[in-house]
Amino acid sequence: MRFALNDIITAIATPPGISAIAVIRVSGNNAVSTVANFFDRPQKLTDAAGYQAVHGYILDGTEPVDEVICIVYRSPHSYTGEEMTEIFCHGNPDLTARILQLLLKNCRLAEPGEFTFRAFMNHKLDLAQAEAVNDLISAQTGKSEQAALSQLRGNLSREIDSIVKELTDCRIRFELAIDFADQDLPELDWDEVQSRMEKVHNRLEELLAGGKQGRILRDGYTVCLSGAPNVGKSSIFNRFLQENRALVTPVPGTTRDYLEEWLSLEGYPVRLQDTAGLHSTNDEVEILGIRRTQELMQKADLVVILTDPDSLEEQFLLPENVPSDKILCFMNKIDLLGFDKLPSASEWKKFLAASRFHSKIKNLVQLAPCSAVLADGLDTLKKLLLERISLPNLQPSSVLVTNTRHLAALQKCLDALNKALEGTKNRAGYEFIAFDLIAAVSALAEITGAITTDDLLDNIFSSFCIGK
Repeated sequence: MRFALNDIITAIATPPGISAIAVIRVSGNNAVSTVANFFDRPQKLTDAAGYQAVHGYILDGTEPVDEVICIVYRSPHSYTGEEMTEIFCHGNPDLTARILQLLLKNCRLAEPGEFTFRAFMNHKLDLAQAEAVNDLISAQTGKSEQAALSQLRGNLSREIDSIVKELTDCRIRFELAIDFADQDLPELDWDEVQSRMEKVHNRLEELLAGGKQGRILRDGYTVCLSGAPNVGKSSIFNRFLQENRALVTPVPGTTRDYLEEWLSLEGYPVRLQDTAGLHSTNDEVEILGIRRTQELMQKADLVVILTDPDSLEEQFLLPENVPSDKILCFMNKIDLLGFDKLPSASEWKKFLAASRFHSKIKNLVQLAPCSAVLADGLDTLKKLLLERISLPNLQPSSVLVTNTRHLAALQKCLDALNKALEGTKNRAGYEFIAFDLIAAVSALAEITGAITTDDLLDNIFSSFCIGK
């Protein structure tokens, strides 16, 4: 790793800008005395017990810089596991910069993620918990925060440790059978060991099955609004955001490039995209916008195809290269058909059966009503979106995998365990099964950081903000 663990490090831990207070962190051996060099009550600070707050002034020579509160943390009872001091000063960017410049005379500026890296190296957090720190900071919705906090509390780590213990015990059974094969000992109980391995197999499959949904909480769920020009994509985009983010005019083709915004849908993070209308054109700019739309549709988690009563007169085609299972079709502007509220499913089906549109849409998988004008006009759309992304209620003890790296490690573990199970069913050599079980455990060790590489650690901690 590029971090020098013997240095005293410091950084501003709060966001830039004007605020009531700002926090400056200092960590490392003699961190308290380092701050005391610039404190008007140095002895009071150096004598302070852990978790004690000391009031005073930061000095530049004899000149007071700011009135502050310093909190002392004694090793190993701190975030990093080292001696630490946190300076709470006024949130004036000039003041925080002056204090930081003073501290940098006796320590160096922390790299992004270095405080959390030290917590990992000092066994205050494992690697999965360290990643959860960054997830919690960047979480955009309540559900995302719950998932990150669950991982930070160690729920995933405990589940991984439990699986590792079970697989290690099975591996030891096979290794003992190898070492004492020539002695008069009871034979290995193949059925019992196989049963234990199958139970672990089921646990791994459950974790992986929840991983797709868990990824939504960490990375968000991408919904692409698409359809012909002037069907109301931008109006619906604005209604979801509750602001006039996209231009809306009666002129078809107003949106030529795509717009993208985040929103919280009952606590779930959704990345909503408003795209250029799909139609035949010779306009080079519109052609580029349509190509971009088609690319977004292929990458999105869900594609919402919008139409309206007028565009149904034209031939309506579902997009190519987009799986039908990630498409929802909606007829927008149903207020133009005389509806003053959303019809029920049976009312809508009856209406379509009797309407002139029936022959135009009979091949669609589903066509639900919506309106950017009616008060309840997006209720059905929101309901169907939530059905796609909703998870069971997260409990404080819930185990949910949200990280792509963790999912890859779990899959690697499952693949190795499948080989071990196949060997067990075929009564293969003990050493081959033990080798596969070692591979399975090694894959899980990558999640908690028991086995890591410098490149992996660099990649993880470099994504953190400075000061965390």
